[in-house]
Amino acid sequence: MELPASVWELERDRSLTSSTRMECDLMIAKKPNRHEQKTRETREQLLLAAETVFVRDGYEKADLLEIAKLAGRTKGAIYAQFKSKEEVFLALVEKHALQRRALMRERLAESSTVEGNLAALRAYYVGLAEDDVFGMLMLEFRLYTIRHPDVRERLAELYKSLVPANEEEVYTALLGPAVKGSDGISRATAIHTAFMMQYALQVQMKFEPEVFQSTSPKVIAGRIFDSLFALPK
Repeated sequence: MELPASVWELERDRSLTSSTRMECDLMIAKKPNRHEQKTRETREQLLLAAETVFVRDGYEKADLLEIAKLAGRTKGAIYAQFKSKEEVFLALVEKHALQRRALMRERLAESSTVEGNLAALRAYYVGLAEDDVFGMLMLEFRLYTIRHPDVRERLAELYKSLVPANEEEVYTALLGPAVKGSDGISRATAIHTAFMMQYALQVQMKFEPEVFQSTSPKVIAGRIFDSLFALPK
């Protein structure tokens, strides 16, 4: 089943958050001078340190001074780049999410059929089983939103930049129609459920590692994917 070109147009980038727009502008601008290059390097060092601290301690207990020390910087260096701990956290989540989205699009670009797309998405999904850093960050992102409903509006722009418009239309075109009937699950629901189950699996494997010693996380992830993305017979 060949996919129309418009399918790929449906999934094109839409609005990005201000921090992402800034980074994109920098990427296409002229070669950075020494000061600009140093600023970028500092930002990357801070985000790398923030990744360690947020994954280890969670958002609530994460300390900016600890992040600065781990990066070999001062706390002032953080505030020169970010306005708050929340902004550091969201920049980190966005960085990982955009990297993952780019990888998924790269995999999907190699296929032009529904069957090929399902195989590519499955390979991508199974590969995530061993990326517990991304899983922990995305879980922390959701927990933060639940615990702080007052920030949901601020997070809406970030979320919109990570999820395609007209989700069901896009996912159906890429992956084929969902199974109909009372047992059917829409493609958008399957996508969101699959990734949340992946993140939950990673947490459970850390909580009870002995239970999973004899089974590869990739095997479990593959079973989850197959159960959610079956094509109609």
